[in-house]
Amino acid sequence: MCARRHAFSMVLLCAAVMTACSEAAEPPTIEAAVEQLSSDADDLLGAAGLATVETVEDGSCVPGQVRALLRAESDASASLLARLHALGYAEVVDDLDFREDQDVSVLRHPETLLTFELTVLVGEQPGVRIVGKTTCYATG
Repeated sequence: MCARRHAFSMVLLCAAVMTACSEAAEPPTIEAAVEQLSSDADDLLGAAGLATVETVEDGSCVPGQVRALLRAESDASASLLARLHALGYAEVVDDLDFREDQDVSVLRHPETLLTFELTVLVGEQPGVRIVGKTTCYATG
């Protein structure tokens, strides 16, 4: 019995060491990330019945870094979360982390590090604001 426990512990230890020592996947290049962001946005916006995406300047990165940022608004919100989940995105922030008067979901793709933020808009023109962005990349 004691030998089994030690053997099992050794197997777990070996698995942990192999996982820790394996090379971490490199993040995609800015070009590949922008291409994937555009593809995922097109897929998402097609599901929402939109064809127009606005490319936005983003100054949130530190000097010497850039990111791509896309923004759109839709009046259809039913399938957007499900569509992002189907594309491999996972929710990383729930609406309790934001304002109480808005419903916000933030989803991130674990491999591409792309992020989509869905904000339910209330008021005269209810709908959903969709913001997709890459992580910050060094220029040059």
